[in-house]
Amino acid sequence: MNWFDRMMEHDRQRRAQWSALPVTSVALFIGSTFFMGATTGAISQLLVPRYSLEFVWYLPLITGIAGAGVAWSGTRGKLWWTFVVVAAFILVMEWVNPSLKGPSRAVLIPQEIRHWVLTSAAVIFVAIGGAWTLAMTFINREGQRFFQVQTEMRLAGEIHQTLVPSIESRIGDYEFYGVSLPSGTVGGDLVDVLDGNGRWLAYVVDVSGHGVSSGVLMAMIKSSVHTALRFQPQLDGLLEEVNRVLCSLKATNMFATCGMIAFSPEHGLRYALAGHLPILHLRGREIDLLREGSLPLGIVPSGKFQAISCELKEGDVLVVLTDGLTEVSGKNGEELGLDWISQALRENGPRPAKEIAAQILAAVQGRGKQSDDQSLLVVRRITELA
Repeated sequence: MNWFDRMMEHDRQRRAQWSALPVTSVALFIGSTFFMGATTGAISQLLVPRYSLEFVWYLPLITGIAGAGVAWSGTRGKLWWTFVVVAAFILVMEWVNPSLKGPSRAVLIPQEIRHWVLTSAAVIFVAIGGAWTLAMTFINREGQRFFQVQTEMRLAGEIHQTLVPSIESRIGDYEFYGVSLPSGTVGGDLVDVLDGNGRWLAYVVDVSGHGVSSGVLMAMIKSSVHTALRFQPQLDGLLEEVNRVLCSLKATNMFATCGMIAFSPEHGLRYALAGHLPILHLRGREIDLLREGSLPLGIVPSGKFQAISCELKEGDVLVVLTDGLTEVSGKNGEELGLDWISQALRENGPRPAKEIAAQILAAVQGRGKQSDDQSLLVVRRITELA
């Protein structure tokens, strides 16, 4: 790679770094260059033998705008604009400077202090130049680190989307729809549906905390569920195996709640809760809370988790959700809880699973801002496949 290619590659990386920054951060940087340029313009007046009170205001304004223009062209990767800004600055100075020179406006600096003024101005220029050089070095170094982190976070977000895709499927007489909305780039919630040999397993996991650490633990739980299900196809014993794996791998201050629903020809429909919110069971216009459960996963290695039988008739709906939905606060600061979501479920129960989920999410999002991962799984009993 020759020097020109290296220069273009460096320029491309710099544009990518600045593009990754929020607009407000770039605006702050450009604003700082405006004031730096204005300061330089104000001090530069000390280097001329005459000064003008009008020039005190004009020159800092002109140099500040020029500095901001150069900064903008640099952050946008438009280097040719730098030459345009510099040329415009020179032309403006050539036009403004003569108009401010004259016996009536310019005042002669006394000779006895002129040497002191010139020396002070030179020292200030050197100090400003050194400060600006160090500041730009710091910005470039931290910018590269920030860009690397942003790139890794973007990749982590893409991996998260692959691990937790939206689910829309039908298995036998059951219709499924699941979605997980992370509060940041990477979330700790998991929605998953598995089927095979006339059996299916649908579950929701909510890992404590936020961000990458929760996302990593979530991925480990999904992997352990898929692995354990190969050797333990029944709900009985499945959570125990996942819990043992989790306790041996996670940090001591982390845990996960889980709500599982499973169907098999031998045992019918059953559910299990590990420290999770109750499962909403819609029957006609009535809603029951399936709440029998145990401790969260990752608390006690020898924890036991019980599978409870339940019945889902034609048109009945089960909803498994995470506390990111129930803990949304309204205008009065009160959390929504399960009552608000139950009402939305009751009003939309006859609809398909996807529409039920959409209406619940819309009802929650209309009440307040999201502060935690929000996940929802809807299981609906239907008469037959369409």
